[in-house]
Amino acid sequence: MLSYKELIAHETISDYEETIPINASAECKPILVVNRNNYIVYSNQSAQIAFGLNNITNISGMQTDANLTELLSDFSESSYSNISINLRIKNLSESSFGEYDAEIEKIELDNSQYLFIVFHLTEREVILENRINSIHAAIEYANLPVMTIDGSGKISFLSRSMEDILGFTIDELYEKFFCVPLENFLSKADLLTAERAFFLKQSWVKIISFKDKGKILFKELQLTPFSNSGATANTFMLIAHDITDYVQKNIVIKESENKLKSIINNIRDPLFIIKRVKDKSFFESGNNGFFRIFDLDKTKLSGVDLKSVFTNDLLKLVLKNSEVLLNDSLPSVEFKAKHNLVHYQCKISLMDISTEDESYIMIIFNNITDQQNYQSKMTAAYEKEVQLNKLKSSFIENMSHEIRTPFNAISGYAEILEESIKTNDYKTVSELVVLVKEVLSRVSHLFDHIIDMSEIESSEMIFDYVYLNCNQVLKSTYNRLKQRAKLKGIDIVLELADQEVVIKTDWMKLEKIVYAIAENAIKYTMQGKVVLRSFVFSQFAYITITDTGDGMNQEDIKYLLEPFSQEEQGYTRKYQGAGLGLAIASKLTKMMGGLFEIVSRKQTGTKVTLIFPVVKIQS
Repeated sequence: MLSYKELIAHETISDYEETIPINASAECKPILVVNRNNYIVYSNQSAQIAFGLNNITNISGMQTDANLTELLSDFSESSYSNISINLRIKNLSESSFGEYDAEIEKIELDNSQYLFIVFHLTEREVILENRINSIHAAIEYANLPVMTIDGSGKISFLSRSMEDILGFTIDELYEKFFCVPLENFLSKADLLTAERAFFLKQSWVKIISFKDKGKILFKELQLTPFSNSGATANTFMLIAHDITDYVQKNIVIKESENKLKSIINNIRDPLFIIKRVKDKSFFESGNNGFFRIFDLDKTKLSGVDLKSVFTNDLLKLVLKNSEVLLNDSLPSVEFKAKHNLVHYQCKISLMDISTEDESYIMIIFNNITDQQNYQSKMTAAYEKEVQLNKLKSSFIENMSHEIRTPFNAISGYAEILEESIKTNDYKTVSELVVLVKEVLSRVSHLFDHIIDMSEIESSEMIFDYVYLNCNQVLKSTYNRLKQRAKLKGIDIVLELADQEVVIKTDWMKLEKIVYAIAENAIKYTMQGKVVLRSFVFSQFAYITITDTGDGMNQEDIKYLLEPFSQEEQGYTRKYQGAGLGLAIASKLTKMMGGLFEIVSRKQTGTKVTLIFPVVKIQS
């Protein structure tokens, strides 16, 4: 089928262009020029659109309610120069009929007869067309991007704003498949999804973005099926809703949320926000510290009443105090709590964004563990200072007593010696000399302990390590104390391991430790026995000194390991001594890499255990 321009270029009809009625050049009404053989030699754009004449070259290809071919043939043979007939003509592209009044006029061009046909819409069709034009005008006025698609998926209409988006005109896209102009915006997978929705006569929605004059625009493509007759959908409408402002606002909101989350996550202290709706608490937000410390999964908190999720005692306490905050209309509530050995100062505050229907509550867990530990250390230091003051007082009392007593005894012995010498009572003199030696030995022993403690406290103690069978130390201690135990009327028992028990230690200091403990055991045992024992267990050497004496309260042992301390204080105490023996033994044992343990029970006795690693000596 030739266009009008092609006719002008190739047909003799161009020579008679001025003879064609003025309506022939009008594009507003469908116009056809047909030769005697019913071939269409010219059709304007309106005719092509109205009747879908893409591939139609003969009038016989048009579908009308009357046989247009016969009508035109009869008219050509008649003597009439023009006629007017009413026809219903099908648009082959849209499969829809239109009602027209066709004015047919004979024209002669170059001795050839042609039929010049102008189609006028009937009044009913005009009304319908006016409505359609009004709709089109409204669409254009509203700048609404719209594409209409016929039942075969071909484009039948584009609004100008849709043309601007797609970058094509209706002339370029008319009767093209609707997915063609979308190829620049959608992936192959999205195009297939759109096609599937079309053929299944389903709705389809997709958001696209593109640049226009350097600005990124966002459109929501919405494909909707509809029917003119109310039956099965035979037409589709594709609308591109402008959602740029909405998306940009969401981007700004998202960026603000991300900034807020970043700020919250950079807060060192655990923090989270609760949204209260009526009597229910919902998780709103929280930082990473909160989720990490309480081992919670944020995905499981969304939309769930926190009472059913917060099983932790501290979090239960938070919810309880949140209710107190709201019920009592308080600005904030603070309390201290502990979780996994960490101390927190918890602050619950009502946020300014709260409304009548919703309340937002922020909870911050301030880690005060260091502060609590510092306070605990200060308290312990204060208690220790008080204890040291008591020990100092006790030391002065003990030293005064321990030093004055032997010197008073020596002074008394001196007077008796003087009398005994005058009376030549040499037996008494001999006995007094022994007693004086014992008193001086006690004073010397006291001074040795004071010097040892001074060296220990000043870290000036020097150790001379050797490989030693500790059974030798127990034997030596046993031999030195068995006479004293016998004089007191108690048994001293030696139970040694069958094999050698070799350890790495300072011989003299280990002997001093064992002797001091065994001497203490004899001192505090009125009846029964003292047992010195050695054995090996799990690569460790054990030395135990057990007595059946008065025993001690277990809670008092830590104080007895402090220097100058005894279970009883003052001049009325039952046993004499400076209170240095156990303290020195404990400290020396630990300094030589051993363990020092005491288990005691009042009126039952005491067991002291020294533990050292066993050393294997190569033969």
